Amino acid sequence: MKVSDLTLSALKPFVTGDGAPTPYLSGPELIKFFNAFGMEDEYVHRNGGLPNAWSRNEYAYETLKKVNGTTYFKALVEALTDSRKVSKPDEVALQIHDIIKHDGYKLEKNESDIYKVTGGALDDPIIIEAHFQEIKSQILESIRTAKFTIWVAVAWFTDKDLANELRLKHLEGINVRIIVNDDETTEKYGLPFDQKGIEYIKVSPNSRWGKKLMHNKFCIIDLHKVIHGSYNWTSNAQYNNESITITESRDVAEDFSSQYIQLKNQSGT
Repeated sequence: MKVSDLTLSALKPFVTGDGAPTPYLSGPELIKFFNAFGMEDEYVHRNGGLPNAWSRNEYAYETLKKVNGTTYFKALVEALTDSRKVSKPDEVALQIHDIIKHDGYKLEKNESDIYKVTGGALDDPIIIEAHFQEIKSQILESIRTAKFTIWVAVAWFTDKDLANELRLKHLEGINVRIIVNDDETTEKYGLPFDQKGIEYIKVSPNSRWGKKLMHNKFCIIDLHKVIHGSYNWTSNAQYNNESITITESRDVAEDFSSQYIQLKNQSGT
């Protein structure tokens, strides 16, 4: 789904909550919102908060431009009408419908009374779910559905429940691979996957300034499903304010698989 810059400008207030019937989002909340739809930004107080020291409105507009035309944009627009987050979803949906209709799209309720984007030049159906609660349970459930492959790339992996689920899948004959960051945290708290016969690779990508953090957080299942977001697979992550998206798309899975292979090649193994 891709819309005009004029439409993006009109959608921006529905994201920020400025002058629209949607909740006001602070800088950190905007980061969390967009990270649920493919972004990997961080809110850093010492650097002005938002990336490039942008204002909330600047960040929202510039990031909408980045997501526009990607597989995540349709889900982002639909999320603006989520009745779990907005008090007047029908009013919000009506206003957004009037905006996106200029690009040939509609925002209409489906049989479950959930607003979905239709029309326009939509690609083949892609299922995208954003999760802000019970993230660990969602990951466990997805792992259990795997039939062929599970490729994990996370900065740190210390969660024994997730590790045990991967071990069980490995024993079933499923191809399980794990990449983590090569640092003191992994050295001290990392789990011994290699002792269980699971491919376990530590990487520390190089740059002209020296080693840098491998800060990816994604999992590819059966080359079709991708779990991606801010959630590290650590024991403490379930107590943090995190988010993930679960995307079912061959194209998206292939993109992440290419990134996984690049990371693996950096290890020299």
